[in-house]
Order: sequence, then C-alpha cells, then structure tokens
Amino acid sequence: MKVTLVMPPFYMKNRYDKGLEKIGSILPPLGLLYIASVLEKDGHEVVVVDSQFHSWSHERTISECRKTKPDVVGIYCNTSNYTYAVQLADLLKKMGMTTVLGGPHVTTSPSEVLSNDGVDYVVFGEGEYAMAELVSYLSGKKKKIAAIKGVGYKDSSGRPIINEPRKFIENLDEIPFPARHLVDIKKYRPSPNQYKRLPNTTIMASRGCPFNCSFCDTKRIWGRGYRYRSVENVIDEIKHLVNDYGIKDVNFWDDLWGVNKEWVNNFCDAVERDKLDITWTCECRVNTVSPEILKIMKSAGCWAIFYGVESLDQDVLDAINKKTNVDMIENAIRWTKDAGIEVRANFILALPRETPAKVRKMVGRLKRLNPDYVKFNVLTPYPGTRIYEEIKDGKWGTMVSEKYDKLTGYFATFVPKGYKNVDEINRIKKYAYRSYYMRPSFIISKMMSVRNYEDLKRIVKGGLAILSI
Repeated sequence: MKVTLVMPPFYMKNRYDKGLEKIGSILPPLGLLYIASVLEKDGHEVVVVDSQFHSWSHERTISECRKTKPDVVGIYCNTSNYTYAVQLADLLKKMGMTTVLGGPHVTTSPSEVLSNDGVDYVVFGEGEYAMAELVSYLSGKKKKIAAIKGVGYKDSSGRPIINEPRKFIENLDEIPFPARHLVDIKKYRPSPNQYKRLPNTTIMASRGCPFNCSFCDTKRIWGRGYRYRSVENVIDEIKHLVNDYGIKDVNFWDDLWGVNKEWVNNFCDAVERDKLDITWTCECRVNTVSPEILKIMKSAGCWAIFYGVESLDQDVLDAINKKTNVDMIENAIRWTKDAGIEVRANFILALPRETPAKVRKMVGRLKRLNPDYVKFNVLTPYPGTRIYEEIKDGKWGTMVSEKYDKLTGYFATFVPKGYKNVDEINRIKKYAYRSYYMRPSFIISKMMSVRNYEDLKRIVKGGLAILSI
C-alpha cells in the first residue's frame, strides 16, 4: 500500500514563547521514521510529509498529501498539536482519505481522539507493529481488526472501539533503523545549545524511565520499565549515520540515558575501540552519574549532558516526587564540569510549593554553580499525569487554561498557590533568564570559549533570543 506519514502544521511561534521561537529546535520526526522503516520492511511504499519542518499551512500540507496519492494517511498527535492534527484529519477525510492518528496524546486518550469524525483509526502505545498490522488489515491481508492489539476503530454505528493494548517490544534491536532517507536530515535545525558540530542529528538508545516524577507522562507511553538496545546495535546505527549521512554530532533523545552503567562502559569502549569520529550529548538524572562514569563518557566524545534538575528547593522537589536532593544536584554539576563536559540544566517554574522569592534565591545559587546553559520551562500539567489529577483535585493551585495548543512547556496554564497570577509567572521567567545570562562574567566566558565561526553564531543567536524574552 501507499502510506503517507504526516507531522501536522504547528508553527514555531505557537510552540515557543516570545524570543525562544527564534532558536527552538526542529528535529527529525524519529517516531514517524521508525514506523516508516517497519512499513517499508513489509513492502509498503512510504512518504513522510513534515509540515512543521517546512512551516506549511494546512492547505499546503493537504496539497503535498494529495501528490502522494496515499491509501492511508498516518498523522502524529501529541497533546500540544492535537487541535491541528484533528483539523488536518478532518480535511483529509473529507477528500476521501483513510486517516490514522498515533502518538503520545492518542496513547493517553484514544477514545477522545477516535471520537472525531475525521479520524478513522488510532494507534496507541508503541506504534511500529500496531501500524504495520493495521495497514495489513486495510490492504486485505489481515481479516479481523478486533484482533490487532494497540489499535482503535469505529463500529458500524460510529462508536469508538479500543482494542487491548500491545505488550511493549522487549527486543528493541529487532526494529529497523529509522527511515531517515525519507527526509533530508541535514536540513533539520537543533537549538544553538544542542550541537557542537554540524551536521547533527538525533538517535534513541532506550525507551522508558524507571522513575516516577509527578509531572511526567513518559510512563503512560513507555511504561515504568527501562528497555535499552544493545551496544552493538547502537554503534551500528552511529556508523550508518557517519558513513551514509556524514553526521559528526549526535543527540541521544532518550527520556533518560545511561541507567545501566555496564552498558555505558561498553558503549564508550566501543566508540573508542572503533575510532568513531563523533561527538555526542545525552540526558541524565543527577543521581545516576558519578565522577568515574563521567570521565569515561568524556573520553568517548560526550561534550554535554542535559540534566532535568527542575528546582533547587527541596520542598518543591519533594512535591513533584523527583527523588533527588540539592546535594545530588550540586555534586552532579560539579563532577560534570570537572570531567570537562558542559552542563545543560533544565528548570521548571511555577511548580507546587514554589514562590517568586524561591526562584530569585534559586537563580542566585545557580550563578554560583554556573552551568553552561540553563533552560526555564513553565509547568505543563499534561492530562493523564499525577500532577494534573492533583491540580484538578485542588491540591496545588488553579488551572487557568486547558487549551491543548498551550500545553508546550512554554506557556503558563497553571498558577500555584505561591503566585498571584500568570503575569507574575511570566515576569519571574523573564527575570530568571535575563539575570542568569546577562551577567558580564557569563558573557565574557562565552566569548572567550569561541573557537570558530559556528561557536560565535550559536552564542549570538542565543543571546538575541534571551533579549527578546
């Protein structure tokens, strides 16, 4: 069959807050590319239409889909782009196309998504094999849709039917590498802090996270387990990226990288043994690193680690079930810098038990710790998370908006009891960014770190974005 997989329209100015839209990343749609690889292995003809990358309108997206003359159109749907995904499905359905929606929001709310007139089918959970079986059914090779786990459909009266969930894929090595040949990966744009060399791209070595932070919906998508690919399989994919695409820098886009220390050691050994000319970054927790493992990672090409710190106030950390403490955070930052690896620290503003005074104190402490890059998101209570349910029960504060397109991590949709209103949240966010980045000592250190034109360009773009906030 002819299958067109679509990343629906969602403009940068709608995804990011003021200023940050200038440097926000546009990355390859790995989820769609994984599904495409399995479909191609089954003999189907696949096209990927990435409207976000091209900043296409619904009209242009529909035009591109029509050119492919698909038997089936699969549309990616997370919570923030839900409205746009459903609108696109409705327009395509009216043109006679069969529509399938899949992605994080479908996984958490399959019946809600399927209740839309423009949606014929949904795929929830891990989508690779569920989508493959659904396409097989639509081609006439599989007779009973009720037997396909991880799929939803409508009965003869239009009532949504949600099948039994699929078990998670135990052996991730069996999934083919993402079908990157269906997009031009060299033209995708990482944020200035996300790359050291170009061309750069993303890769995933694992799925899931064993921790249980109350604001995170990862467990709804991947479960509480932590599954990782073999070192050999990941190394083979990196060689594929280097040899076939000329990639020089890789971002590991795992929810949590390197929980298994034996795996990390073996991976780093393999990178050095095979003399791979690659630099890379990853995301870790502050309580999963050590001075020893950081030195090994640095030797194998790791140049930056992104830590989900969230806060430097213990009461706030406890409120979100982070299972870390301030000593762990400070140690991880210090150890990482001592190993010669840059520190990226993510914080979430407007968390339960937070106040503007606590943020000001936190920023002062941050200046002393001096991470190389700091990001201040705003709490997004995603439907299905524990913190969303707690807020709906009146525990932490007031939800001021549940518009899906504002649930991006960059817009205040919840006001905790420690804040007066959304304006106060926006003011403290502006204060945090400018107070941290506009320090003369920070600016001088960044300018002294410039080694080439690419370094200078990254720093200037980042600085201009901060001034725009």
